[in-house]
Amino acid sequence: MAPVHEARILGIHDTEIGKLAPLTTWDLIGQSTAGALMDAALDIGVLDGILCTEPMVGGAARHAVAVAEYLGLSERLTVCETVKNGGAAPLSALVTAFDLVESGRCQAVLVLSVDTVRTGQDPSRTLAAFAGMRHAVWEQPFGMTTVSAYALMADAYLRTYGLGRDDLASIPVELRRYAMTHPGARHREPLTVDEVVASRPISTPLRLLECPSVSDGGGAVIVGRPSIAANGRVRGRLLGSGRGTTHDSVAYATTLDRTGCSVSSGRALTAASVSPADIDFAMLYDSYSIAVALQLEEIGFCPPGQAPAFVAEGGLRLDGPTPVNMHGGLLSHGHCGSAAGIQHITEAVRQFRGEAVNQVPSPELALLHGEGGVLSTNCTAVLAVD
Repeated sequence: MAPVHEARILGIHDTEIGKLAPLTTWDLIGQSTAGALMDAALDIGVLDGILCTEPMVGGAARHAVAVAEYLGLSERLTVCETVKNGGAAPLSALVTAFDLVESGRCQAVLVLSVDTVRTGQDPSRTLAAFAGMRHAVWEQPFGMTTVSAYALMADAYLRTYGLGRDDLASIPVELRRYAMTHPGARHREPLTVDEVVASRPISTPLRLLECPSVSDGGGAVIVGRPSIAANGRVRGRLLGSGRGTTHDSVAYATTLDRTGCSVSSGRALTAASVSPADIDFAMLYDSYSIAVALQLEEIGFCPPGQAPAFVAEGGLRLDGPTPVNMHGGLLSHGHCGSAAGIQHITEAVRQFRGEAVNQVPSPELALLHGEGGVLSTNCTAVLAVD
């Protein structure tokens, strides 16, 4: 059935990323909302929907409702919801926003995702919060944390394909190449494979420089009917999307060879009637080096077991077959807690506009993937330039 209304990404904004104290989560909410409205050349009164991700720091029990109150929009909104599925939340919220506009339920939806996880609380509380996300019976009592859960997946992957511990080290190096030239990235110093290999172990086989840099930051996206915006900017449209899971806790995963990424990406590509070869660039949720490898293979950008070689041979570069995370990704641009992934969306829109720092030549199709937990909840979207 054809949508009742067309929906497009009308405006975007992302905050600085890093250590942003004394700014609070609420300061970033105000910045992001105002910035996205300005970018779209819209008045706040056009918003009739809000979808928020839940910040780890400084949020509210009914976060989206509190945000609506803060912005003075409470009675105007027809949809006001908090999306809670980890790192997949920003992209899930974006897909839902498209659905709301195309169905006619809303004319303009604010997708808002910010956090101050780096400076808003003591680092020990952040570590405890991530550890508390593991299964209460089969993981937490044995000391499993988020990074050790990913390390289990990395170890299984390397053993399955007969790869060495150092074979994932090229992934953070390639993403750092983009961050080095991006003024908004948190880490812009050069990085080599030898430096990744020499960085201290965090949870074998993963080392420090294969893990993301926890940061403050976030951003906002406005999805709405093109008729309400008069600025004439290039806009993105949703061509297809999919969600998928194979497990929540790693302890319950029947296999570590396949995750929900294969499910969600297959559904998104089918819905969009495109193949991986049609994609001009990808924005992948690079929470750890192993996450990138698994996503590249499960989406179909390279064969199983070939991601390390694909990356080392320049597969993610602008002149390669699949440019990925041209702002540096979570590993180098910065990982802003529950808001991680929102700046993958804003980067994709800038690529479509031709405004990106590391610009893909004339892109028409982008694949975005977000995952929460340990590749537990997955959302994939194919966006097209409009």
